[in-house]
Amino acid sequence: MLKSDLLTTDYTQPLPLGLEIAQRLEAEIILLRREPGSRIGEEEVSARYGVSRSPVREALRALESAGLVERSPRRGGIVTPLSLENLDAICACRVPLESLAAAAMATAADKQAHDALQEAIDRMETAHQRGDAEGAFWANAALTDVLHDMCGNPVLRRLLDSVNKQALRYRYYAYRETTEIIAASIADNREMLAAIRRGDPDAAHAVTERLVRKSWQLTRAHLAARLAAQPSAAED
Repeated sequence: MLKSDLLTTDYTQPLPLGLEIAQRLEAEIILLRREPGSRIGEEEVSARYGVSRSPVREALRALESAGLVERSPRRGGIVTPLSLENLDAICACRVPLESLAAAAMATAADKQAHDALQEAIDRMETAHQRGDAEGAFWANAALTDVLHDMCGNPVLRRLLDSVNKQALRYRYYAYRETTEIIAASIADNREMLAAIRRGDPDAAHAVTERLVRKSWQLTRAHLAARLAAQPSAAED
């Protein structure tokens, strides 16, 4: 699970070195501090963290499994490019999975879960009002963490985890590009929480499906414009 301060945190309980490096690279990729299509060299990462190449290779294998890196023999890895095809594949999975999680929350969630969702939405609103897109993104990521962790269905949670890291990168891209998606997300998440508080799984399912589809459409439109503006290989 990612945290907003992951890039600077000193771990009080040390992780295995390869996993720690993987988590830090993961945050950089999701926050687009490593550009899609850019190279992650084993020697660069080894020098940066003062480690041998063995934990770096372990980290790159983990990032490859998460769909964030494409590995190249003896060359490290390439940050997986953003593409409309990949976005569509991820969102086609997220629509039913996120909707099921919201419906499950409406059936089983308690006041603690309701309060955690409310806090995340309030943090999104506060960040949005001060023009902090990254803060709004991390608050939204915290909200979906609550949905996934407290949905009461361990199989569903694992399925969501399998697509979440790839989805986060597109979600951050959208939050960075347009405030429209942040405002829409806040409004729809408030409606989702109201359905969950009422114990109405059908309404929670419906509003979450609408929310994810709307996010998909807005993200796709902005990404399509970005990709169309990039020079083609033939022009390089």
